[in-house]
Amino acid sequence: VGYNAYSLAETGADEYGVRYPVFFRCFDNYQDPLTIYLLAIPIKILGLQIRLVRLPSFLFLALGSLILYFPAKILTKSRWTALFTSFAYSIIPWTYVLSRTGVGGYMAMLAGTIAGFYFLHEAMAKKSFPMSIAAALGWSLAVYSHHIGKPMAPMILLSFLLAYNVLIWKRLKYILLFCALLFILMLPMFLSIIGNPESMTARFSTFKIWYDNPGLLETAQRFFSRYLEYFSPSFLFLVGDSDLRHNTNASGELYIFMAPFVLLGIYRMIRGFRHNPLYRFLLLTILVYPTAASLTMDRMHSTRCLNGAPFFCLAMALGIEYASVIIRRRGFRFNLALPIAALLGVEAFFYFKNYFGEYAVLSRSSFNAPLVESIQKCFSEKKEGETLYVSSSAFHHPVDKDFKPVWYSHFLFFGKIDPAIYQKEGIPDAVISPYDPDNPPKSGGILLRMNSRIIFDKDYNSAVVFNNEALPKGSNLLYRIPLSAGSERYFEILRFPIEPCPR
Repeated sequence: VGYNAYSLAETGADEYGVRYPVFFRCFDNYQDPLTIYLLAIPIKILGLQIRLVRLPSFLFLALGSLILYFPAKILTKSRWTALFTSFAYSIIPWTYVLSRTGVGGYMAMLAGTIAGFYFLHEAMAKKSFPMSIAAALGWSLAVYSHHIGKPMAPMILLSFLLAYNVLIWKRLKYILLFCALLFILMLPMFLSIIGNPESMTARFSTFKIWYDNPGLLETAQRFFSRYLEYFSPSFLFLVGDSDLRHNTNASGELYIFMAPFVLLGIYRMIRGFRHNPLYRFLLLTILVYPTAASLTMDRMHSTRCLNGAPFFCLAMALGIEYASVIIRRRGFRFNLALPIAALLGVEAFFYFKNYFGEYAVLSRSSFNAPLVESIQKCFSEKKEGETLYVSSSAFHHPVDKDFKPVWYSHFLFFGKIDPAIYQKEGIPDAVISPYDPDNPPKSGGILLRMNSRIIFDKDYNSAVVFNNEALPKGSNLLYRIPLSAGSERYFEILRFPIEPCPR
């Protein structure tokens, strides 16, 4: 994301030299464009920085949280409940981890979804053309932000059309304006997909549930078993996604205290289903929220059903308000605000204590932090005219001379490789080069290696062995970065001088 934004800012093209693409080819896959285009100007001004690449995720989380206040206020007619819902959305485990990374446009997709349905509701309620325009912009933001927005934005929009069916016919001109503008905004994507269908299908084809050509019955069984798991207490409130890039493994996707209020909210939606189109819409979106995720082999994958996060928060809001009504009807003078805020505070405290403590250590290998930090450290040590040599032992799988299919992006980013040069000739050998222990380089430079390597036998059983590759003459160890705390396996960063010419 960061390097393509840099390439776009410097050359008007992506890393492959394609000018102003709709989708960005990367890792033999395609990345969505929104975050890359948004970062181009800031990176042009401020340069390649990790924090800068992560910033859009946080800003879109804040934007989505702000917009969520308004449908929560409409739903509950309570300013306090709406504020509480907006704040809770910004710190639930489902959104918080992802808002602190630069991976994908997750938060932008959510912000677009929230804005899309809220402004479309307002267009219907207030007969507003500007709201129709804002709704189209919101839905297009959701689609252009992340892969999951492409199938789920239409499904959520269809839920809206079904829920507001009678009102839509009475407000037809506002819907027609919305549809016309949305079609225009989607046209570049449609044309790009027609010209290159792989940009839409490449990612999905690697993990679809029918990848091994099962029968129809087996495919249906796989889908429904996964679909039901996304409604399980284990996923939503207790354990969540097992991938440490998506969740801390110390909580569900939502806080436990939210469970009774979510159930109460869903109960209230069911009771008011016939008479309230907003209730119908929310109930339908919760029912369809894991559809796209259920079509993939991974189980309980939080990012592929992320679109459910704001709607479960709204269900919680409705449940809180419904509980307050029940309490008042029974004659109790009891305010739920303080105990609910306290419950959120207690759960959030333990969540953040884990997030910034144990999780920060536990998740390092999931984010490949030791290798990434080693690459970053190499470039901070590398002097003008030196070459960074990289041993194959640094990687746990084969890479080609250009360090593809994955790790090349880290060398491009931290090395700030000139995009104009990279587009023509790849990574310059004088800057970064694979290390050949049988022919150690004679020019001075930095060497990145591991003190061990993984080998495989004919049955693909693996073993860790000492790395006995020859080192350049005069090598001095600069840093050791362990794979994990206390590990005897570590990355080594060495510097070696230019070998003197024989007299």
